[in-house]
Amino acid sequence: MPEQDIAEIIEMPRVFLDSLGIGLSIVDSATGHIRFANKECCRIVGYTVEQIESSGLTFLDLTHPEDRERNRLQHEKLLAGEIETYQIDKRYLRQDGTVVWTRVIVNPVRDAAGNPRWFCAVLEDITATKILQSQLATAEKLAGLSTFNLIVDTGVGGPDAATAVPSSLSEMLSHVHPDDRNGLETAILHAIAKRTGYTRDYRVVDEDGGTRWVRGMGTCVYSSSERYTHLVGSMIDVTSTHRDRDSEAPEPIRRILDHIETNWNQKISIEQLASRYGISPRGVYQYFANNGISLGEKIRLTRLQHARRMLCGPKAGDTVTAIALRCGFRNPGHFAREYRKIYGETPSESLRLSSSALRHDSADVTLVS
Repeated sequence: MPEQDIAEIIEMPRVFLDSLGIGLSIVDSATGHIRFANKECCRIVGYTVEQIESSGLTFLDLTHPEDRERNRLQHEKLLAGEIETYQIDKRYLRQDGTVVWTRVIVNPVRDAAGNPRWFCAVLEDITATKILQSQLATAEKLAGLSTFNLIVDTGVGGPDAATAVPSSLSEMLSHVHPDDRNGLETAILHAIAKRTGYTRDYRVVDEDGGTRWVRGMGTCVYSSSERYTHLVGSMIDVTSTHRDRDSEAPEPIRRILDHIETNWNQKISIEQLASRYGISPRGVYQYFANNGISLGEKIRLTRLQHARRMLCGPKAGDTVTAIALRCGFRNPGHFAREYRKIYGETPSESLRLSSSALRHDSADVTLVS
């Protein structure tokens, strides 16, 4: 753009340029000097029009020292023609010492030969957003909460084609306790495929090998125009809840619970367990009644959890009936009804989804961002 055109822009009624609601500046490509700035740009950087246009300030002079190198590298790529434009979140250091966060979009204005003569920078004040993000991060840390927002490409097959795990989900699952991994994976894939949500307690393994309980919650929002499914969720630490629940139980009850977990596929008699671990059958019934679940229900849920793992990680030749029998369910129909109540799908659906994922390692789900 010829310099006389820049002059014409500057001569436009400032009321027009100042009414845009966004910061606008024009920078000399050779010197980096700011040749023009509208009212919002001046407010953001904390200098008057006269100070900016007469003092020879450059955009790097106004940039926070900690962000200058990152900004300079992006600008050099633009000058070298490696990129056509760039967007950067950075801080400006005002002359009164305060800091403002901005989102800056920079585009070149080229001369007749195609060389960058000027740069047009559009500035948006995002200080409030950054403060909220910082407050949220602090609140999440205090609450033991973490959040995520993934975009999953379901491809031309639509959302029902979601059968493979996106790479970031694979990363998340790699930190999940092996005994809980298949169940969580299946719950997430089912949520993606059906555009629904999930809530699940599971264990995660820390870098030092320690185990924590978390409650994972997620929901899916499908965009028909983008053909993307947004998987938004959070995880909150519930380790203390699980530990308190286990530690409050009397010693005989804890030993009975350990017995059930170890011998979940065997026939279990409440009377025999009570006698073996030194408590009356009445005491066993009373404890579980006070906790809102019977011992029989606890055994049934434990067996369903093991059945879920087998269905989500099937071996060659596995069938629903074989797994049901292996987990102590003698009536496949009753097993299917109970399973659906807990997991929202039939055992056949779980097995089919898992088997499909094994057969199609390169299915249509890929991570976009």
